[in-house]
Amino acid sequence: MTRATPVAVAALVWLILGLQAPEAAAVSNAKPTAETVSTAEARAGCVAARPEGDETCSVTRFDPIGAVDNHRFHYAVYQYRNKQNNVLDHMRIVVFEAVSPDMLRAVVMTETDPAISYDKPKLLRSGGRVLLRIPGYESGTGNFNRERLFEWRDGQWRNVDTATWLDDLARRLPRGHGAWKGIYPDYVTMRTSTPIWREGDGNACPSGGRANIVLGWSGDRLALREVHLRKAGECGEALPKRRAVN
Repeated sequence: MTRATPVAVAALVWLILGLQAPEAAAVSNAKPTAETVSTAEARAGCVAARPEGDETCSVTRFDPIGAVDNHRFHYAVYQYRNKQNNVLDHMRIVVFEAVSPDMLRAVVMTETDPAISYDKPKLLRSGGRVLLRIPGYESGTGNFNRERLFEWRDGQWRNVDTATWLDDLARRLPRGHGAWKGIYPDYVTMRTSTPIWREGDGNACPSGGRANIVLGWSGDRLALREVHLRKAGECGEALPKRRAVN
């Protein structure tokens, strides 16, 4: 097949398969019950999510993220290795909160899947909100966005719904048009852009122009505010901005 699954179908696929939506797969809004561990223990091993079955796990990175309201946070990269089949190797990100000078507890944990990779978590400020973003993407022709986004509220990280607005986008596009690949918003400017595919396009070369998108907040979820369809260069490439002529 040359055509990737449109983002409008993604949520339906999760529903049909009976799986949990990616944004809901991290630690819930409830206070975590994880026991505290020393910083040395958190650095040395996968104390928050141990390997299962025929696997090994190692901490390949452990670094500070920053502080919010005098709460300090670190993150660890857990790399799981399958002894029988390296195709099944996978990773996850664990975020720790410092509860004392040398004691930590896990407060956020991504799900883990061989197709999903994550990058370093970052603290962001958006419209008066403090966000924790864990960049992530799913490999494949769609290169879907599998990042995790949390808002600091009432002394803890709470899940942000980053998927519902994609359904609204699908409804606003012309009939037969769609965004077939991952969209990666800038949560500081609350803007993003994506090529648009038309029915019959090859996966590698969209012909429907580009959609410039403005996002906003609606409670604890992202909301689609504006969509502006624009002409695009070859295969959906953004055209250079024209300089004003004096």
